[in-house]
Amino acid sequence: MANNKDISILIVDDNDMTRETLRVILRSDDYNVIGEATDGDVALEMVTKLKPNIILLDVIMPKVSGLEALKSIRLISPDVSILMVTANTDQETVSEAVKSGISGYIIKPFNAKKVLDTVQSVATKVRSVRDAGSLR
Repeated sequence: MANNKDISILIVDDNDMTRETLRVILRSDDYNVIGEATDGDVALEMVTKLKPNIILLDVIMPKVSGLEALKSIRLISPDVSILMVTANTDQETVSEAVKSGISGYIIKPFNAKKVLDTVQSVATKVRSVRDAGSLR
């Protein structure tokens, strides 16, 4: 099993089952899931307080959509890596998310391997940026 405890992850999705599934998948590979939010407003508070390395962010949520939350998160935490989690592959949505600086997509329905491969690729980048910063 990989040692991924150094990577902190926030899961943001309004669906309880999706959050639970992602949490179980990530923890099975030793990732540090530090929090879960059900909407964009709560996510913003948690990002400010918890400072995660990676955020898994649903696109379609009540109150504040994932795309709106993404823009706000970028303002308060520009360096956090964000993976959009969605069944929505609409080109306009994808394009807007990419312009806002996401690190990738996890398309629903997802499987454990796809989630872990995608998160691992982003975690590797997070570590290399962190390591480069510690060399200064």
